[in-house]
Amino acid sequence: MQKKLIFLVVMILSVFVLTGCWAGEVGVTTTFNDSKGAGTRTIILDVMDDTLSDTPIINPDDPDQTEGKGAVINNKHIEGGLPAIQTWLQENAPSFITVEEMTVDGYHRYFTLSYTFTDFDDFLAKYAELVNLSPNLSWDDFDATEKPTWTCEGSTCTFAESKAIVDASLDWAIDGVWNDIYVADDLAGYVTKDSITVLANYKVVMADQMYEELQHFDSEAVDGDSTGAMAYVTSDNFSLTAKYPTNSTLIIVIIAAVVVIGGGAAALILSKKKK
Repeated sequence: MQKKLIFLVVMILSVFVLTGCWAGEVGVTTTFNDSKGAGTRTIILDVMDDTLSDTPIINPDDPDQTEGKGAVINNKHIEGGLPAIQTWLQENAPSFITVEEMTVDGYHRYFTLSYTFTDFDDFLAKYAELVNLSPNLSWDDFDATEKPTWTCEGSTCTFAESKAIVDASLDWAIDGVWNDIYVADDLAGYVTKDSITVLANYKVVMADQMYEELQHFDSEAVDGDSTGAMAYVTSDNFSLTAKYPTNSTLIIVIIAAVVVIGGGAAALILSKKKK
């Protein structure tokens, strides 16, 4: 009888481990429009919602369903259901952030935050405010090699930042959701604040250059006793260099356009005179 009881407990614990929440996948995209460092940063949280699917959501780490990994169940782990994340963000995001309307695609819910900055100093000021909103971290916790930098030689500019500072700028939201509306339920002891989200996608766009690391399934990855798992952003540091058009370049383009247009107009006038 005792052996049967132990076996039953082990089986129940296995179900709890195999069938549970799947981390919300965060994507960060930053676009710098000019050599002053003006632009936009957009943050998208992608969460799978089992209430939007008529069938169990297949575990992304086991797409062929050959390893016995359970279905994704997320909705019950948020008080009020996953749409409550939208409400929390609207009520707690700083004033400079725009909280877009939540969108749905299949069984995915997308929560989007964005903010603009007039130059790189404005970017740093807003970045620092986000990091300081965390109850656990501050801007001063990070050194110069970890904080974002923007250096230019003429019209050629380089942007750099660390994954650590990107994660820190998101902690205010992750910590708030974890403490205010996350329900550990049967996952207590298995899930921590650090495991409810993952930096899944990272992208920087500058002029005609782009740096990106995108999530993908890695069939060779070792995942416990099995093989194959989702791969996410792995770099500790990000950097991109690009050359922006100068005013002289723009003037040349404008002059060339005027010449082309003027030449076309002259040809049209001559053509009419001949008639």
